Amino acid sequence: MLRKLDDIPIKITLESALEQLRVKETEDVELISELFEAARKIVRPKALYREAFVDEISGSNVRINGVDFESDVLAMALKDVHRVFAYVCTCGTEVDDWSRKEKDYFITVWLDMIKGMFLADAIEFLKTHFNNTYEFKNLSAINPGSGNEENWHISQQKQLFEMIGDVKSEIGVTLTNTFLMLPTKTVSGLQFSTESEFSNCALCTRENCISRKVEFNKELYDSVFSKHP
Repeated sequence: MLRKLDDIPIKITLESALEQLRVKETEDVELISELFEAARKIVRPKALYREAFVDEISGSNVRINGVDFESDVLAMALKDVHRVFAYVCTCGTEVDDWSRKEKDYFITVWLDMIKGMFLADAIEFLKTHFNNTYEFKNLSAINPGSGNEENWHISQQKQLFEMIGDVKSEIGVTLTNTFLMLPTKTVSGLQFSTESEFSNCALCTRENCISRKVEFNKELYDSVFSKHP
C-alpha cells in the first residue's frame, strides 16, 4: 500500500536555526531571520512510502516485492527482516523552487542549510509515524548512496523509485541521470524494525563526517566484506 504524508509540521525554531548556522553578526542575524521566516511560510515537506516484503536473499542479491537489489550491506541488514517500508522524504519542491531564485552564493548556502533543517524535521516526523503506526521495536534505515560507495550503490535508487511508485507525481521528487534526487534536500531508502538498531554509519569509513551518528565498526565491516579481495 502506498501512503503519502503531506501535513508535516516544522518544529525547528529560528533560535535553533541561528545556533546551528553559527551566525552572530547582527546584520547576518537579521538577514537570516527574514530568510528563515519566509522559507517557513513556503515549506511543505512530504513523505511517500510503500510497505514491501523481502522475498529472498541470496548472497548479495536481495529481492523485495519482486525487485532485485545488489548489496552485501543490504543483505546483511535485512537477513532477519521480513517487512520493510520503502520511502522518500523531502523538504518539498515549494521551498526548493523559491530558494533557487537567490543568486548570492552565501545566501544560497544558508538557504540550503535551512532546507536541511526542514528535512530533518520531516524525517523525525516520518520515524514517529512508523513507530506509532506499526509499533516498531528498533527503527533502522538503510539508504542507497549513503556511506561508502560499495555499501549500497546510488544507482539502485532507480529500482527503489520504481518499487515505490510514481514519486514525481505524488511528491515532486525526481532522479537525475546520476541518480541524485531533486530537491537535493531529500532522502530515500528502507525503514525497518530490528532487534538491534542498524546504522549506515557503522559501515562507513569516511573520517570527520559531520553527519555521522555512530562510530565506524571495523569488526562488522570486515565481516561483511571479508569475501571480497
